[in-house]
Amino acid sequence: MDLKKLTPGEITTAVCGVLLFIVSFFPWYGVDLGPFGSYNYSAWKQPDSFFSIVAVLLGVILAAHVIIEKIEAVDLPDRLGSVGWGMMHLIGGAVAFVFVLLKWIMNTDYTKFGLWAGLLLSLGLFIGGFLMAREADELPGALGGKGGATPPAA
Repeated sequence: MDLKKLTPGEITTAVCGVLLFIVSFFPWYGVDLGPFGSYNYSAWKQPDSFFSIVAVLLGVILAAHVIIEKIEAVDLPDRLGSVGWGMMHLIGGAVAFVFVLLKWIMNTDYTKFGLWAGLLLSLGLFIGGFLMAREADELPGALGGKGGATPPAA
């Protein structure tokens, strides 16, 4: 396993995806009822568990792609249809972040550490995807990439 093969975007994506999976088991919501006990809910339970489950699964998929392709040296196609892997990671990270954000916006009461960590880690997936797309030169020029275009020869 040669970690020098990983780019900053791949490291960010792999670390955030793995940590998001781990944090998904922490309390995201909870209430303490004193002598009647306390109730905590992870990302896998209500409220609005669909959003957090999809975000966590996207994080696992994105991290697994990086780990399998780079660390285990599995050869995958350079593109998935007409979209490159960097752009796929950017889109997946954006969806994961928006889904965790939606979960928080729809349920702002009784939040716990897991939700805030999940929000930051899903943002890390988005940033990792952005870095990967920029490293693969798949971004339009306005976003820091060359847009995949080569200048005309003189």
